Amino acid sequence: MRFSCVPWPVIHRALRRKGFPTYIRRILDSYLSDRVISYIGRDDRRYEKPMEAEVPQGSVVGPILWSISFDNILNIDNEDDNCTIICYADDTLIVVTGPDLLYTRVRACILANRVTDCINRLGLAVATEKTEATLFHGRRTGNLPSQIVIKDVSIDLSASIKYLGIYIDTKWLFSDHFRYIEDKADRVIKALNRLMPNLRGPDERRRRLFANAILSIILYGAPVWADELNRSQLLTSLNRLERSVAQRVISAYRTVSVNAAFLLARMPPLQFLAPMRKRTYEQVKKLKNDGDYTKARKDEIKETEHLRMCGVWRDYLEKPNQPMEYTKMAIMPWFEMWMARGHGSMSFHLSQLMTGHGCFAKFLHRIGKRTTRDCDFCGEEDDALHTLRECLA
Repeated sequence: MRFSCVPWPVIHRALRRKGFPTYIRRILDSYLSDRVISYIGRDDRRYEKPMEAEVPQGSVVGPILWSISFDNILNIDNEDDNCTIICYADDTLIVVTGPDLLYTRVRACILANRVTDCINRLGLAVATEKTEATLFHGRRTGNLPSQIVIKDVSIDLSASIKYLGIYIDTKWLFSDHFRYIEDKADRVIKALNRLMPNLRGPDERRRRLFANAILSIILYGAPVWADELNRSQLLTSLNRLERSVAQRVISAYRTVSVNAAFLLARMPPLQFLAPMRKRTYEQVKKLKNDGDYTKARKDEIKETEHLRMCGVWRDYLEKPNQPMEYTKMAIMPWFEMWMARGHGSMSFHLSQLMTGHGCFAKFLHRIGKRTTRDCDFCGEEDDALHTLRECLA
């Protein structure tokens, strides 16, 4: 279904039912009448077909008329306190609760069929092959129903459903969603990595656009699932993806540790980013509900939560036994300035100095690429500090 595919007679009846003034209805009737589609047939001749639905693509009128026509569906559940219908654009979610599984299943079948009939009366069709259903239940249950029936079509009850881009499972653990975003982000990362080699590739500013695109995929819907992320076994896999993005941003070797890559790229880990997004969302939502929302208040909340998140991240980085000696020594004394800097950029060679992972004898010896740790020029142990501060070569 699309915003613009409601038949015009249905729109006209909805406008009349909602009590729109006559002159408004006449304006819309004039806007929607006497329209044709012109096209070239297979015989290279021009044909015209009168329109009975649709509005010009990109017109704001389309979503408005859709909402007016579709609003009648939301009133179906008013007859039962145990039922709720939620519509967002053309995604319709039916929520049914009940004291036992059999009752809930029967009520779900009845309400789903009523909603389908109402949608059909609008001149639209429900794609039953795309319809999903799931059952939320407690731990102690008997035989669980396996299907619901909509218009003689059996819909299997699955372990999770996708609604507005988020997979919701029966235990609210979001494991299926984390697997989904892991797979999706991984495919995007592999496609974009070829465009950004460490040498002679784009600078950090352009690489950060790549990072933001990936983070927008991973953090989509974070206010919903943020609390479950730290308890998920998939957090390690998601951090591994974010690490690969951070390494690309700073043009670093793949051997650079998670914490070092995140710190140099100024990309906080997901376990800190997701809760920050949730807190920000909840506070902004409260402002809107209270009628106190302004852009300045929103920006203030975002800045406060960002500083709070940076403080938590700093405490985490300063814990002992973190594998990022060179990076901590260079960055942590000036952590706030580093996070807020608006100048300079990381490069392939600078990342080697800041991490110790590069063309240094100590590092090459550790990964089996060199037999000794000695500097070729002075014979001392060759690492990043030696190259930067001690060796005269």
